[in-house]
Amino acid sequence: MKRYYHVYCLLLPFLISIIVYLNCLQNSFVYDDDSTIINNYFIRHWSNIPDLFTSRYFVLSAELTYRPVVTLSYFIDYAFWHLNPLGYHLTNILLHAANSTLVFIFGFQIFKRRSVALISANFFSSYPLFSEVVNAVGFREDLMAFMFLILAFICYLKANQQRYILFYSMSLFCYFLSLFSKEMAITLPVLIILYDMVFKGTSYLKARCLYYLGYFFVAIFYILTRFFFLHNPLESQIPYPQGSFFVNFLTMTHVLASYVKLLFLPFHLNADYVVPFSTSIVKTSFWLAVLLFVVIGICSFRLRFQNRHIFFFMLWFFVTLTPVMNIIPLGNLMAERYLYIPGVGFSMIVAGFLSKKHDTGLKTAAISFVFMLFSVLMGNAYLTSQRNNDWKDGLWLWSKTTLTSPNSFRAHINLGNAYEKKGLNSAAFEEYQKALSINSNDADIYNNLGIYYNKTNLFEDAIRHFIRCLNINPKHPKAYNNLGVVFTKQKRLDEAIQVFRQAISINPLYPDAHNNLGIAYYRKGIMDEAEREFKLAISIEPYHAEAHNDLGILYNDRHLFADAIREFETAVQIKPNYANAHMNLGAVILKHRKDKEKALFHLKESIKIEPQQEQAAGINKLIEQLGQSSN
Repeated sequence: MKRYYHVYCLLLPFLISIIVYLNCLQNSFVYDDDSTIINNYFIRHWSNIPDLFTSRYFVLSAELTYRPVVTLSYFIDYAFWHLNPLGYHLTNILLHAANSTLVFIFGFQIFKRRSVALISANFFSSYPLFSEVVNAVGFREDLMAFMFLILAFICYLKANQQRYILFYSMSLFCYFLSLFSKEMAITLPVLIILYDMVFKGTSYLKARCLYYLGYFFVAIFYILTRFFFLHNPLESQIPYPQGSFFVNFLTMTHVLASYVKLLFLPFHLNADYVVPFSTSIVKTSFWLAVLLFVVIGICSFRLRFQNRHIFFFMLWFFVTLTPVMNIIPLGNLMAERYLYIPGVGFSMIVAGFLSKKHDTGLKTAAISFVFMLFSVLMGNAYLTSQRNNDWKDGLWLWSKTTLTSPNSFRAHINLGNAYEKKGLNSAAFEEYQKALSINSNDADIYNNLGIYYNKTNLFEDAIRHFIRCLNINPKHPKAYNNLGVVFTKQKRLDEAIQVFRQAISINPLYPDAHNNLGIAYYRKGIMDEAEREFKLAISIEPYHAEAHNDLGILYNDRHLFADAIREFETAVQIKPNYANAHMNLGAVILKHRKDKEKALFHLKESIKIEPQQEQAAGINKLIEQLGQSSN
């Protein structure tokens, strides 16, 4: 039994992670997964891999910052799972499970005690505060950045013990991968220096200076890449709160205090925290936060001499949290996912304190320790499992978020989008209006309102909202595409062509814009250009049912009936509830193949799917005639 004890310790946090997060396998794509996965055509073709290393990456991948390692993982997932969310969630669960095992290995390297390492790993594997990172596929960067960062640290520790060159090289490589997963990994050199300083002494640092240089060279290469070679200009448009660094300092002091509170009380978790700006130094809340940090600082300093391990992991927490303290302005001032890497420090601290109870050697103390540990882990597992249910789909997540955070305009927008996907357009409109009342300067709100007005045939209102969206964000390809759709309905084809081209110039891998441009060319009678755009849309997204249907219409007009039938059949295979494709397929089969039975089937399917369609009267008449002739 003792022989395999270490193996059991490795497997236990891995298995706990899987069990705790098993119920999220049934969840759909949520939060940013729409842009990161569903509408990200960049990840669907291996031929796009070279663009991972060019400035086109930002436009094609929908990423704001340069994270090619994570994007590469989406390529791999799509190759196996296409758009099945189960596969992407499985990958996230396995990554978190692997991270939990790495926490055990790391803890054992630091504490040299399996019991402490195992407690920390099991606590980390099930803690509810980390559920956001695992449940949202688009937040995988935190999972991967942590995995490579902790591997880099473990390899550094191994390099001090044996095979220096091998483990040191592996450590630098893992650090490189961690940085290009997420920028929070930039803190690793500081963590390594702090570790050596705390456990080896300041005199040891001088002897290790040359070895630290490798990490700093990797960090410098990353900084040059991130801010000079492959910098997204949109990042520079994110301002400090109220445009003031001082307001940012006061606000982030409150945020830091909120993070400390969340660590100890992981309740009422929220997908979108609304952080009120702090503008005055005389507020009581600011000085309470300062007092909290003074107390933590004093306790940490005293622990330096009494418990170096806990002291080091207190430093770990605050150092790894520094990159998300809005020193460089971020899109979100506060998010639970930012605590994933710092959270290992908290897990180690909890394990350190809990294990003290066990160290007394008393039988009653040991029993109470086991009971307390079991209660903590079971409580964590229950809360995490319940939180997983909140992420099952967009409607559920954002409905709950609007209750927890009613002043979140992002929550109202996303809830509106969820309603729209369910066909609840009036409910969606109400949510967009609520979002607009909170923030009247967000481009997406106006784009969504434009979509609503387009659906209700209020075209001038739709145009006005799309233009307002583009005034706020001139690089919004969806707004250009949606504006083009309205222009096409109004038969303003030249204007439609112009804005569709604008959408494509921003994002060349935008199949809807290519297909809609093809429709505009078709209606202008420019058939060669129309065919080219339909085929481009299909080359980007082979499962684009509308593009196959539109190409089939063009082939039918050119009397290429076999090609037309093939395209219509492809459209209905991809989208069985596509009424227009069934109608077109039935009509062309009837006319050119004289297959009345098959034609009748597709015409009936078209009416069954959409009884009130524009051509309903003609289709019903044709169905009646075919029925009579068959009798």
